[in-house]
Amino acid sequence: MEIDLKKYNFNWFPMLLLLISGGTLGFVFFRKELLFVIFFFFLILFFIRGLYKNEFIRFFQLFVLFALLLMTNYYYADVEQSIQKLFANLLVFTSSIFAALYYSREENKRKFISHVRTILKFVLIHSLINFFIYPYIELNLTEISTERYDCLTYNYLFYYLGETHLINFSTFEIARNQGIFWEPGILQIFMNLLLFIEAFILKKRGLVFWLTILSIVSTFSTTGLIVMFIQLILYFFNTFKQNIYISILVFGVIGVIYVITAANVQNKISGDGQVSFQARLFDLVQPLYILADHPLTGVGLDDEQYVSTRQNTSYSLNLNAVDFTNRKKGSTNSVSFFLAAAGIPFFVVVFYMLYSQQFILEKRLWFYIFIVISLMSEPLLLRPFFLTFVMSGTIHFFEKFRWKEY
Repeated sequence: MEIDLKKYNFNWFPMLLLLISGGTLGFVFFRKELLFVIFFFFLILFFIRGLYKNEFIRFFQLFVLFALLLMTNYYYADVEQSIQKLFANLLVFTSSIFAALYYSREENKRKFISHVRTILKFVLIHSLINFFIYPYIELNLTEISTERYDCLTYNYLFYYLGETHLINFSTFEIARNQGIFWEPGILQIFMNLLLFIEAFILKKRGLVFWLTILSIVSTFSTTGLIVMFIQLILYFFNTFKQNIYISILVFGVIGVIYVITAANVQNKISGDGQVSFQARLFDLVQPLYILADHPLTGVGLDDEQYVSTRQNTSYSLNLNAVDFTNRKKGSTNSVSFFLAAAGIPFFVVVFYMLYSQQFILEKRLWFYIFIVISLMSEPLLLRPFFLTFVMSGTIHFFEKFRWKEY
């Protein structure tokens, strides 16, 4: 894996900020500060470089559309919403509009994939060090925490979730790899994104390709393993006629991944991991009960009020290991959460625009399915990185109806 430092100049910094917003620990501990940094960074960027007339029109169109949707959701929610949450959502959506406009410029559109890949290669390297160094530093870890999150760290360089995410073997134990993110399930999303770029956009099968597979395996994320398994099958059929030797190697890796994935799925369904599986099942199904009572405007995007709403006994779901009274935290499924919180019209707009995004056009349908699956496994939808794809699709939508300019 070659890293040309000449390529790593300041121009990838906007993407770094977006990726930090996508579930890193920095966003956990400094969420408000980073939201303002992202907003003002893109605002200043456009102020320095200038905002073209058509960009100003697009910004106005997108801002009005999503501000109206957010304010409608705020005013018509059955449960009183926090004005601070509304302001935070407006800030996130506005920052995402700026980011999408920036990367929609012709000179920047070609750099989008390059910038994502550049940052993710560094994330990859860190994640592998994070995974393999654990046995040597486990006795020197210290705890860091907030009201809603805690983990172990080694000098703020490496991070682990502790006993709940340890995997014991007969003679040793390992920690599930979370890299710089708040849990392993988020690392696998970005590593699967890197695998997608390597396999289907750049069509490379070098060291980055194989190390990315190793990084995903190290997360021991069921969703991550399943998504990677599908990606490798698609890649195998793409390369079968082109290079028989690589195809045989990929097929062998698919076999190993299948064994690991099958064992992981079995553990989630009937083993020690069934609590996690049933909690995710709960987060998938319960919002449909809430949606049935609030189909048009949802119950509001205030996540704290949403937690209160889901405690209503009429929305209870009693599973073997999980009872509704145990679900006092936010939903892990940002797709079903958004459906119940925002209502069907808002939901349709966001996910249609997500499908229409213009940054990644190769294997568009699979990419869309991959992102939706990822958002169903983690509460990441309302983050600038992922909303930037939504805004890209919205820009494309409005360009279809562009008025003739004289």
